[in-house]
Amino acid sequence: MSSHLRSPNWSTPTKLFVAAFATILLSLAVWRFQAIISPLVVAGIIAYILNPLIVLLDQRTPMSRGGAIGIVYTTFALIVFGLLTMASVTIYQQSAGLIDVGQEVIVNGPTQFEDFLSRSFTFGPWTFQPNQFEIDFNTILQQLASGFQSILSQSAQFVTVAASMTASWIGWAVLVFVLSIYFAIDWPRFGGLISDAIYQPGYRQDVKRLLSETGRIWNSYLRGQTLLATLMAVIFTVVLWILGVRYAFLLGVLAGVLDFIPFVGAFITVALSTAVAVFQGENWLGLSPLWFGLLVLGIGIVLQQIEGNWLNPRIVGGALGLHPLLVMIGAIMGSILAGLLGVMLAAPVLATVKLLGVYAWHKMFDLDPFPDSEAASEPTGAPTPPLPTDPVSPEAKRPLPDA
Repeated sequence: MSSHLRSPNWSTPTKLFVAAFATILLSLAVWRFQAIISPLVVAGIIAYILNPLIVLLDQRTPMSRGGAIGIVYTTFALIVFGLLTMASVTIYQQSAGLIDVGQEVIVNGPTQFEDFLSRSFTFGPWTFQPNQFEIDFNTILQQLASGFQSILSQSAQFVTVAASMTASWIGWAVLVFVLSIYFAIDWPRFGGLISDAIYQPGYRQDVKRLLSETGRIWNSYLRGQTLLATLMAVIFTVVLWILGVRYAFLLGVLAGVLDFIPFVGAFITVALSTAVAVFQGENWLGLSPLWFGLLVLGIGIVLQQIEGNWLNPRIVGGALGLHPLLVMIGAIMGSILAGLLGVMLAAPVLATVKLLGVYAWHKMFDLDPFPDSEAASEPTGAPTPPLPTDPVSPEAKRPLPDA
């Protein structure tokens, strides 16, 4: 009897059992070591964003990829350290001042609100006073003040906790930086590793197409959204500084960070800028606090509309292809699973799940998973190009292009 008998195939129940067991083990591992997931994800994102610069230096200069990684990451570290050094004092001072403004809103807000309700407003032939409407504004104002007070108390606690956890954050930052360097070193090999793992006749082209589409989704979101958030931070900072709004730098930074949060981030940015404008007192335009706040509100809305209707389609594009309601629900689910990082990455994760789900759905019903591909235009029954039989042939080992 031959000693090279082929191992028997697994039955369908065995495959289902192994798949379910592996899924359970993976879920337990994720739950048990969830603290390390966020640093890994952040490190991968940094490596992904910096990879084009590394490839550019590697291909356009005599230096090796290792040298390019050293230069890019050293420059990146110096820029981040410099920005944090310059901004840390300013952000701390403006954060404390912004909290003081919030306290002033709670103390003086009811009086100013009552004054606003008692004013008469004339629009053409119509004159009215807000307090003539039968609406219990006092109850509404008390509820808003109570919620605002809770937010401010948490903000003050956040500043205290952030100061006490600086050393811990520095440690995590170093870990993320080192992990990201290792990701950058092995990035060109990832495509080849995945290609070798799925080296099965008939599926190689499918996996190439899925990897290409997935790379397009994450490339458009991560790099595009990072560029868009940076641009919005600069625009908000400059516009608020020109208008004379206090804490323009901090509000601009918040605008950039909150730009990663779908829908809610834009609302928070505009609302917070308007509140600061109303309660800051004098302004160089000579407007009353109410009209100055309305001016800032209007400009904030215009900037958000420009971002949503002009900048976002041109920088991020429509690679995600998701309904806004689905993005909002995904952001809520992401916040439950992974906090702020889950909110920021909910959209590309959903788009990736949608891509894989549509592929699986088509395969289950024996449909073409890529109906828009060139292969779909070939005559039915066209022979599939032969795949190489040598597992170490150049075609089999050729790494996939970077996403």
